[in-house]
Formats: sequence, C-alpha cells, structure tokens
Amino acid sequence: MNAEELELLSDSKYRNYVAAVDKALKNFEYSSEWADLISALGKLNKVLQNNAKYQVVPKKLTIGKRLAQCLHPALPSGVHRKALETYEIIFKIIGPKRLAKDLFLYSSGLFPLLTNAAMSVKPALLGLYETYYLPLGKTLKPGLQGLLTGVLPGLEEGSEYYDRTNTLLEKVAAAVEQSAFYSALWGSILTSPAVRLPGVTFVLLHLNRKLSMEDQLYIMGSDIELMVEAVSTSVQDSSVLVQRSTLDLILFCFPFHMSQATRPDMIRILSAALHVVLRRDMSLNRRLYAWLLGFDNNGVRTGPRSTRNSSPEEHATYYCNTFSKDMLVQAMVGILQGKARGGEEESVLMHDLKPFRILLSLLDKPELGPAILEDVLIEVFRTLYTQCRAELDLQNQSPFSKDHTQLSSKLRENKKTAELIKTANLLFNSFEPYYMWDYIARCFEDCCRRTLNSHLQVGAAGKSEPSELSLLEFCHLVDFLLDIVSLPTRSMRVICQETYIEIQTEHLPQLLLRMVSALTSHLQALQLGELTHCLRLCSKILSKVQPPLVSPLTLPPGGGAAAARDKEERRALATALEPPGGEGPEDRESIPSSQSSESVFSDFIQYQADRPQEAAQAPAAALDSPSEKGGPEDASSPSDGLVGRGRGWGGRGRPRPNPRTSR
Repeated sequence: MNAEELELLSDSKYRNYVAAVDKALKNFEYSSEWADLISALGKLNKVLQNNAKYQVVPKKLTIGKRLAQCLHPALPSGVHRKALETYEIIFKIIGPKRLAKDLFLYSSGLFPLLTNAAMSVKPALLGLYETYYLPLGKTLKPGLQGLLTGVLPGLEEGSEYYDRTNTLLEKVAAAVEQSAFYSALWGSILTSPAVRLPGVTFVLLHLNRKLSMEDQLYIMGSDIELMVEAVSTSVQDSSVLVQRSTLDLILFCFPFHMSQATRPDMIRILSAALHVVLRRDMSLNRRLYAWLLGFDNNGVRTGPRSTRNSSPEEHATYYCNTFSKDMLVQAMVGILQGKARGGEEESVLMHDLKPFRILLSLLDKPELGPAILEDVLIEVFRTLYTQCRAELDLQNQSPFSKDHTQLSSKLRENKKTAELIKTANLLFNSFEPYYMWDYIARCFEDCCRRTLNSHLQVGAAGKSEPSELSLLEFCHLVDFLLDIVSLPTRSMRVICQETYIEIQTEHLPQLLLRMVSALTSHLQALQLGELTHCLRLCSKILSKVQPPLVSPLTLPPGGGAAAARDKEERRALATALEPPGGEGPEDRESIPSSQSSESVFSDFIQYQADRPQEAAQAPAAALDSPSEKGGPEDASSPSDGLVGRGRGWGGRGRPRPNPRTSR
C-alpha cells in the first residue's frame, strides 16, 4: 500500500469502496462453474464504475490475479470477453501514468491470451492494446518483450487480423524506438518458440532489400549478442518453416564478405546453421549452400564485383576459398569438439553422432566438403578416439599395452561406441581408398618436422602452440584407427574385397614406407619415448600388411629359378615363425606374432638401408641381362611405386614363383 492509498483511507467513502471491492472479490472464491465467474465479474465491474472518481483502485494485486485466472485458455470466450470489460474499466479509471506503474499487475493475464483466444475475443484484446498500451510510449519498454510475445502470434498469414496486428507492431516500434523494439523482439524469439516464425517473418517483411545492413543496423537491436543467440537458436528450431525463414534472414543480414557481426559471432551462427543438413531438406540445403558460396536466395551472385562475370562454379569456388572456408573449418572443428549442441533435448548419442553426419552431408557438395576435409579430418580422428576411450573408461591404459582384440570386441559390443564406429566408417568409406592413408602419412611427416623445429626453437618465440598435434598423440590416434576403423570386418570383406586387398597390399605398405623414411630423416630430433611409440606403430602396421599379388607376366625372363629358390627359403622361414596350433591366415592377421613382426620389421629396416647401395648400382645393372640379376626387386622400375619396393620384406612380401620354372 503506497502513500496515496494511505491518504485516501482517511476518506470514509473510499473505505466503503474498499469494503465493496473486497466483498466482490469474495464471489470468485465461491464460484464453481464459468457462469459464476461471469456473475462475479459483473458485480466487480459495477463496484468499479460506481467509484470511478477514485483513480486509485483498491486491492489491485488481488484484482489482477483474479482477472488473469478468468483469462485461462480452458474457460469459454464469454468469460474472456467479460474479463476484458473489467480491464477496460480499470484502465479508464487509473489513466496512463498509473497503468505504466502497474503494468505487470494487469499484463500478466493479458499477454498470453491472444495465442488461444477465440475470434470474437481478439478484436477486444487488440483494442485494449491500441487504446491503452500505445499511448504509454517509452514507458512501455519494461514490458515490451512480454507485449511482443503476446501480440506476435496474431501475425499469422491469411488471418483476419493479420494487417491489424502488423500495424499495431509498427506503431509500437515507432513509440518505443526501433532499436529497443528489435532488442525485445530478438529476446522473444530466443525465449518463446511459438513466436519464432511470426517474429522472423516480421523482420523479413520490414527489411529494406535495397539497402545494406549497415544502413539499417537498428534491426540488430541494441545487443548484438542477443540477436546472434536468437538467430542461432531459431535456425535449429524443430520447425522447418522456422529454419527456412531464419536462413533467409541470415542470407541477407550476415553475408560473409561484409557482415556486421564479429568473426566469433559468424562462426557461432554458422555452427548452428550447419545442423540443418541433417534434415536432408533440399530447401534448407539450398539456402545454406547459397550463403556459403556467395549467392542470394534467387541464385544471384553476391560478393565482390570482380567475380560476377565469371562462371557460377568459378564464383562459388573463389567465394568459398576467400570468405567462408576458414570460418566453415572453425565451425566444423567446434562441432567436433562439442562446443555447439544441436538441441537441448537430444540424447548424448545423437549429439556425438551429429558431427560425423554433418561432415558426411557436406562431402556431397563438391565446392564445400573436399575443400575443408584436409583441415578437419585430424579432428575427426581425435573426436572418435576421445569419445570411444571415454565411453569405455580407458583413459589410464597405455594404448600399446592393452589387448587390441579385446578392445575391439568391447568397442563393438558397447552400443554407443558401435554406433560411433559405424558412422565413422560411413564417413571414411566415402573417401577414395588411398586418401586416408596418404593423409595419415602426410600428418606423420608434419609431426616429425614440427618435433624437429620445436627442438631447434626451445625457448624461442616461435615455439609451437600446445594445441598442435604432437607426435605421441598422433601415434595413439593411428594405433586406435588401425584397431577400429582401418580395415573392414570379416562380414564386410565380401562386399568390399577389392578395397580390402588394395589397402593391405598398396596403401598400408606405402604408409609404412613413408613413416620409416620420415623417422630416418628426423632420427636425431626424436626422443626415446617418441621413437619407441613410432616403431611400435610401424610394427603394428607391418603386421596388417599383406604381400602384393604379383602376376607371373611381371617376372623377368630367367628369373623363375631364383624366384623358386627364394620361395622355398621364405617358406622355411615362415614355417619356423609360424605359431603353434595351425592358425589360418585370418587368425594370424587378427593375432599377430610379436616375434615375427619384430623380425620382419628388422628385415624391412635393413632393406631400406640397402636401398642406396642398390640405387648406386642401378646404371650398371641396367646393362646386364635380367637373368643374371634374377631378383624380382630389380625387375621393377622406380615408377612401380610400393608394389616394386615391397618385394623382399622378410617373408611377408615374397613374390610368386614363375609357374613354368616351378614345374
């Protein structure tokens, strides 16, 4: 009770007024059906009208509560209309100043009404807003977001009151200033899913397409962070219509070549927008790709005029590489690291799978997926490794000491990790067979170079940052990939037998060769622990390598006898190294012998050491007869790549003998 009410209590007539209002409010407590509510409202209206000379309404808190209860959506429209009559009587009595002061008391029941109001109720409600709320002007700001949340549902296309609602919103914007209006609008869009579609639609209708965003910054409101958060939330809404409208807004308001938002804000919006590809909706994908490749919603090129005379493909490639690629990479890395959630209600498993599925969808767009793959693939490896190890609580186990067969079994038995591996394999199988292994080889070479540079620059300003991939971490990642996703399971080999053989006979040997070459070149810079991990990884790769299938036609003339002798010698070595129990090739592959791997690896290293001497003798050897050299290593040219180099790997890469000589 304020000072004004205390002063009025000295008036006996006002005290009688208070008693009459209190008696009228008692009727609400005894109401058992909606007809009783109409009667109670009628008695309250009569009391208020009989004492209209007093601008201070007594018991206003209780009156506001009872009126809000009478506007409950479950009650019939007759009760709603009668309650609105009471509101109008009160607003006439108290005037605009007191209404601005008591705005929240009376608005708590009015604002939610329009969403569920009957057609006969909407005109009366809009009339209250037009007559009593608009004159409040800037004093309406404290309740502006609530008013917009209450009015925006009436902005439904095709509705009888669409134009009237739109006009009301325009007048409110003019009354409270544009920037304050749009700040409240973005707040409503952020917090109320029901008003996102009409809210974004209102913004799109009032954008001047002939002007740039720089000339109409008031649309962003006074808080750019609020707008960015609202747009990011809206573009991930469960409704396709909301997502489509939000992407239209993003296309105009946030072009990559001249955005008014900061780079972190752009990455934040892009991270949210990338989730639309999971819907597999062409209308959403078209808008997203147009934004990333420098086109508007109608396919017209945007960006620098210098590229507008080129072909659409050239323009898209230039725009992506120049403006959007770096932010797309950062957004994708952020999604992989779990910094951007696709929705609060999604399960943890779905959240973990989304990054792989998003990248898989982006790979379908030639201008985007391949352009960023090099920069995000290592983060894909790291994310898969981290999630699987965390799920199985393997953080304290050494990656090279655990039972790999048992680990693989655990990963595939666990529902979450099995689904992760399945989705990751879908992603990896979309690459060319050579790509992933070539990428791993290049990353290993880069890690070796960075290790060398870091040792040369100890204490210098150019020291590598902690976020860069270390050699030890990379060895752990590749070790994990070899166990989990490198090779198909036995059930998959029937489907992808050719790819499986190609990986084992070409790509893994080539990877091993490049890793050994990199280790040899940077041997002095590596510490003992790093070298140990690298050699163990090389040994593991070697255990998965299969000998290449050499055609008899590729053997040199006269080399059959030497090949047959070589075959017998290697067969004897293989028999000596064969584990007891008579395991077949499949079993030996899944449970490699450490002794045979180490001996074979030693032979391979020795073979690499002997290569310079063989290369020095190559000119003289070219003049000799092939039958004199006899060895299949000399029968291959340098251009034969790994297949030629791999024929001599201590029993694992032995060539097939010439059938004629063997007979």
